[in-house]
Amino acid sequence: MSIIKTHNITLYGSTGEYEIIMRPLSDEHLPFLYKWNADPEVLYWTEGGEDIERSYEADTVHAIYGGVSQNALCFLIEVDGEAIGECWLQNMNLVNVKAMYPETTDVRRIDMAIGEKTMWGKGIGTAVVRMLVEYAFNGEHVEVLHCFNEDYNPRARRVWEKLGFSLVLSEELPQPQKGKLQHHFRLTRKEFIERNGI
Repeated sequence: MSIIKTHNITLYGSTGEYEIIMRPLSDEHLPFLYKWNADPEVLYWTEGGEDIERSYEADTVHAIYGGVSQNALCFLIEVDGEAIGECWLQNMNLVNVKAMYPETTDVRRIDMAIGEKTMWGKGIGTAVVRMLVEYAFNGEHVEVLHCFNEDYNPRARRVWEKLGFSLVLSEELPQPQKGKLQHHFRLTRKEFIERNGI
């Protein structure tokens, strides 16, 4: 039986300099996930909590991606033919966030990690999130994207702001851990349509 529940959606995009293909994440990509999730420097930027020397074993990787993929579209990010990271468009899984919206609202979140550190700072993260935002609203007809970053990661915050998300909540995180605040960013379908003149 497969660990990762896959799908049949492939997305194509570009930074202008780099060609990006987002392929359905599947078990054949586990070697990449093992590598990236064993790197404390990658996990520092993608995982909250106190432990800055975190490294995940295979069982934890299976639990994360096997669990998330049940309620998300998970993708492998390829740049110019090389696997460099992963991302997902997930049905909102946090009870406190779901409670902020009417019960029938389709609320999703985007999570993304670039595992190949040589590709950091090249605009790829912004391009990938833009591709997911466009697919969420145009392909999945999502009503609300509600996404997160902690205050120790200003690069992630700039991505949300650049793409038209609004800061709707900052909440204190229990200490001790890396972040002091978790920021909530939101973009609605209506705002996306207005912003893009659709």
